[in-house]
Amino acid sequence: MSSKPSLKILQISDLHILPEPADTMLGLDTEYYFQACLRHAHQHFDAFDLILVTGDLAQDPCPGSYQRIFQHLKNYQTPCLCLPGNHDDFALMSEYLNQDQITCSKLLQLNGWQIIALNSQKQASPVGKLSPDELAFLQKTLSAGPDMPTLIALHHPCIATGSAWLDMMQIENSAEFLAVLQNFPQVKAVTCGHVHQEIYAEIDQIKLFSAPASCFQFTPKSIDFSIDDTAPGYRIFELHADGSLKSECHRLPVTLETLDRSARQY
Repeated sequence: MSSKPSLKILQISDLHILPEPADTMLGLDTEYYFQACLRHAHQHFDAFDLILVTGDLAQDPCPGSYQRIFQHLKNYQTPCLCLPGNHDDFALMSEYLNQDQITCSKLLQLNGWQIIALNSQKQASPVGKLSPDELAFLQKTLSAGPDMPTLIALHHPCIATGSAWLDMMQIENSAEFLAVLQNFPQVKAVTCGHVHQEIYAEIDQIKLFSAPASCFQFTPKSIDFSIDDTAPGYRIFELHADGSLKSECHRLPVTLETLDRSARQY
């Protein structure tokens, strides 16, 4: 393995940016912590080849929230790939997050790797689903690049997390999705958001990850909706030319004193 990564990616997820600056949710200024995660990652790990934003960018989607997200990302002069979560309006995302180096593209090839971004939105539902068109795109793209190591990103998880209430919202056709991947050994990893916590698993030598939220976190292994006091964070990937990879999550050094942990929904 090369000692130097050929591709370094910052994954940031579940921003839940609100319509107006300084608006709060569950006692937190979500936009402040989004900016803090970006700043912390760049201060501690230098520049990135890609910023991957894996859904729930906005809590109550409006042009203003996506315009401010665009400006925050633009400050880092880094290619950014944004995909929708169940809270997002993908039409608005596609309008306001498709300029300069920031895009809602479904495919990006960098340094010998390809990043495939899938839309797991199911309209008017918190549940994830990959449409026939998404699965067909996945199959076609993987067939066209059999020798290119691949990272797949989407919002919803394709495996259970152990939290009963969250597991009701995973991708409902996960088995079909995973069956496609089994035919393509170049798929090295799948990463998601949505779960507001770290998860890691392996299925048939494919590594499965999630990123923590850049705002509040969900309590792991909880039966019902529950917030814990773990700090906001992000995930970093190092993707090497030989198809190997390394990934770790990092947290802000903060205590969330204003967080409303008694909340039972958001």
